[in-house]
Amino acid sequence: MMEISKSIFREYDIRGIYPDQIDENSINNIAKAIAIKCEQENVQEICIGRDGRLSGESLIHSLEKSLSKYGINVKNIGLVTTPLLYFAAKKNKYKSGVMITGSHNPKNYNGIKLIINDKPVSGNEIYKLLVKNKSKSKIPGKIEYVDIKSKYIEEVKNSIQIDNSAQIKVVIDCGNGAAGCIAPKLFKDLGCEVIELFTEVDGNFPNHHPDPGKLENLTDLIKKVQSTKADLGLAFDGDGDRVGLITNKGQVIYPDKILMIFSKDILNKKQGSIIFDVKCSNALPKLIKDLGGIPIMSPTGHFHIKNGIKEHNPLLAGEMSGHIFFNDKWYGFDDGHYSGARIIELMSKSKKSISLLNEEMPSLFSTPELNITVTDEIKFKIIEDFSAKCSLEGEKITIDGLRINFDNGWGLLRASNTTPKLVMRFEGNTEDDLKTIQGNFIDELSRICPDIDINLD
Repeated sequence: MMEISKSIFREYDIRGIYPDQIDENSINNIAKAIAIKCEQENVQEICIGRDGRLSGESLIHSLEKSLSKYGINVKNIGLVTTPLLYFAAKKNKYKSGVMITGSHNPKNYNGIKLIINDKPVSGNEIYKLLVKNKSKSKIPGKIEYVDIKSKYIEEVKNSIQIDNSAQIKVVIDCGNGAAGCIAPKLFKDLGCEVIELFTEVDGNFPNHHPDPGKLENLTDLIKKVQSTKADLGLAFDGDGDRVGLITNKGQVIYPDKILMIFSKDILNKKQGSIIFDVKCSNALPKLIKDLGGIPIMSPTGHFHIKNGIKEHNPLLAGEMSGHIFFNDKWYGFDDGHYSGARIIELMSKSKKSISLLNEEMPSLFSTPELNITVTDEIKFKIIEDFSAKCSLEGEKITIDGLRINFDNGWGLLRASNTTPKLVMRFEGNTEDDLKTIQGNFIDELSRICPDIDINLD
C-alpha cells in the first residue's frame, strides 16, 4: 500500500488537503477498503457523487475506476450535493453511496462521506480495512452515469404542501457551492419567487466561504433579504447538507431555534422522540418535553446523529451546525434544501412570517459556536484535562467534551472532529448570566491549560 496519512481518517468521515494528504492514489486505496466493506455487507453496487470543489472531478474519476476494478458496480450521479447522493443511495437496492466532498473546509480540502447498506461508515473503520489490505481481484463492475435531480425534486414536491396563493419570496445563497446545481430549480418548482445569490458552482468560492455556521458568511444574504423585502433567506454549505436561515427582518435564526420551530409543528401532529446535539439550547429539550415528546441528546456529528436515528427512529434530529434530519415524512438524512422547503411549507401552512414563528419560541441569550485554534495533536488531550480538572459546579455531561448545566444556563467545551479547533458555546437565562458563564469557563480553561492562546473566533 502506498503511504497514506492516518490523520485524514476522522470519526465522521475522511478529509484532508488536496493533493498533499488526499489525491487520486489515496482514493484508489480508499476504494479498495470500501470494496472490502461492501463485500462484508454483501453490497454489489454503490452510488457516487461529488461536490463543486476543483479537485472533485479528478477524484471521482479515480474513485469510479477503482471501485469498478474491485468488482463493484458504480452509479455515478456526477456533480451533486450530499443530500442528492444520500437520496440516490436510499433509492438504490443496496442503499450505499460515496460522496466526494470537502464539506465546509477551506477550498484546498477534499474528502469522503460514506454510507454502506444504509449505515454511516466512519473514516476510522475505513482506515482499519485499508491497513488489512485484502481485496481479491474481481470481474470489473459496470459504470453507469445517472441524473437523479428531477426524481429528487419530484419527491420533495410530493412530500411538501405549499399554498401558492401567496407566493413566498426567498433569497437563496449557495456560496458558489454544489447547492447551485439543485436549489434554484427546486424552490422555483415549489412555486416560490427565487432570488439567487452566488448559485454558479465555482470551487474557488470567490464571494464568501460556503459555511452558514459562520455569521460573516451570512452578511450578503442578510443585505439581499432586506433590500428585496424577501420573506426569508436560505444559505447552504458547500455540499448542501446544512442550512442557514435569515428572517424577513434580516435576523439569523440559529439551528437549535429552527429545531424548536420544527419540533412544535411535528409534535403537534404525532408523538415521538427528537434527537439534538450537545451544542443545542436547554430550551429545546424543555419544549420537546412540554409537547409530549422525548428529547435525546447526542454527541455532535452527522455520524453520531445517524447512528442515533438508527437506534431510536426519531421524528426529527438536528445539530447546531445546521444539519437537520427529517424522519417523519422524509428519509432521515441531513438535507439543507429539504429543510428549507419544510420552513416554507410551515410558513405557508401557518400563514405566519418566519420572524413571527421565531418570536413564538423561547428567547435565548446564547453565543454562536466559538472556536479556539489549537492543533489536531493536542485538542483531545486539552478536553481530557479540562474535564478532569474543571472545578465549576453543575450537572456535568461528558458524552462529547464537557457540557455543564447550571441553574442559570450552561457552557460547553469540546474538540472539533473536523478541524484543529476547540469549540465553545454558552447560554444564560439573561445577558448577565451568559457573560458570567462564558467568563467562568474561559477562566477555568486559562487556569487548567495556561499555554493555550485563547482568541475566540
